[in-house]
Order: sequence, then structure tokens, then C-alpha cells
Amino acid sequence: MPSKHPRIAVTADPELGDALARVRAATGTREPDATLLRRLAVEGAEVELEAGRDRRAAAEALFEAMDEERFDLDLAAIDRLNEPAPG
Repeated sequence: MPSKHPRIAVTADPELGDALARVRAATGTREPDATLLRRLAVEGAEVELEAGRDRRAAAEALFEAMDEERFDLDLAAIDRLNEPAPG
């Protein structure tokens, strides 16, 4: 279909084919490959951005709890857990 926007070449390798097939099996969509791929890219970008925001919010909440002494973190115990096992 003609478009005023530039196109992006994507190699339809087996991994991409399997991914599209899994989405079709799970959702029942009958979208053409290019339409489905575009939709997944746009929706996936928003999901990735939201996940990043959630990670930042979780880290901020953790630091706030630590600053307010509502979170007791035993750094020595964590260090002991990270030590290699004797042997």
C-alpha cells in the first residue's frame, strides 16, 4: 500500500515467524504480517516505557522507605549470601 512515510525493512526470519504465529494462536487475529508487526511494535513500545516508569517508581519508593527508616536492610547479611560457598 502506498505511504508518504518511509518504510523499515524487517527480515522475516523463523524467530519472527514463530512470534507472529504465537500471537495469532493466542489472540485469533487475522491481521496481515506487516499490520500485526506494526501494532505489536507500537504497543510493545508503550509497555516497555511503562515498565521503565514502574522500575523507577519502585526504586524511588525503596529509597524513600530506607530514608525514613521503614526498611531495615542488613547489608552484612546480603554480603554473606553473596559469598562463594566454602569448598
